[in-house]
Amino acid sequence: MPIEGRKIAPVNRVRERAFWVPVMNQALRQYGRTLEASSLAHNLVQVSQAQSGFLDQASCSLIWSEAARLADDPFFGLRINRVFRPTPLNAIGLTTLASPDLATALKHLTRFFPIVSTQVKLELRIEDEFAFLHLHPLGEPHLHHMEAVMGYLGRLFEQLDHDNIELVLDAQLQRGGSELEECARLLGARTLTSGDEYRFTLPYTALGEPLATADSFLLPRFVEAMEDLLSNLPSNDLIDQVKRRIQNLLGSGDVSVERVAAPLNISPRHLRRKLSQEGTSYEQLVDEVRKEAAIRMISHGELSLTSIAYELGFLDPSSFTRAFRRWTDMSPTAFRRQIVSLV
Repeated sequence: MPIEGRKIAPVNRVRERAFWVPVMNQALRQYGRTLEASSLAHNLVQVSQAQSGFLDQASCSLIWSEAARLADDPFFGLRINRVFRPTPLNAIGLTTLASPDLATALKHLTRFFPIVSTQVKLELRIEDEFAFLHLHPLGEPHLHHMEAVMGYLGRLFEQLDHDNIELVLDAQLQRGGSELEECARLLGARTLTSGDEYRFTLPYTALGEPLATADSFLLPRFVEAMEDLLSNLPSNDLIDQVKRRIQNLLGSGDVSVERVAAPLNISPRHLRRKLSQEGTSYEQLVDEVRKEAAIRMISHGELSLTSIAYELGFLDPSSFTRAFRRWTDMSPTAFRRQIVSLV
């Protein structure tokens, strides 16, 4: 029976744009491999394609792990920008290149970056004679994802550095030891330091310098297009609230729409109508929460599969197994076995 009143650890609700999957796959082709070679990655990709263009963070990280394993390259994320450049990054690149100066380019870059990644937030800070572009991870994105973003930004700075002034004075990422030299080469950074943050250091004096690629005719049209893209990204405010409430109720075994709607001060009927307008349903969100929680909990490896089944509100382990096969086309046991092989 479900464990009444017991709460499981919160599942990270960060999701990522699904276009990163074909980016990984395209990069893998340079190694003579594809994600189809991994049943784990293939099944997770199949599940994501049936949803709204997003991957939950746990699934995205597992696919990154599999891609790096298939490539057999510890610098897969950093190297990926040299192989393939996705369209959202090209769009932001055009907007920055058309800007009148570096300061404006960085303003557009930080503002529109959610179009590229929902796992990384960019922030520009000015301190003394330096400008720092910080990459703040949201949730727990995979190391290779953070480094892929670093690599793409490093390549963009190379494009903006028309006068070869070595625009990037310093970069910092979470690597150390003998790996730093290769990372510095791949990033094109003058110096590379190891630390707890991901960031680029630029000279403050460069911010006001005019860009050779500035285009006052195209820029407002690029900005308008980017604003339209940003405004049309799926809004998850209500969805996140509902999924958070479902998450809190899972262990009790009662995830009825009535119990979820009450704290939101709306009727169950109104909640269903609002979710329909968002292109989803209450039942679909319950299913998504259970799937995301199951993947995360199995990946952490702290609980038995039977305990996970009850924690997620299933009446018995066999019901959990059937649902997990529907989500991933794999049994929980096979899924855990593949996770263990990645460690």
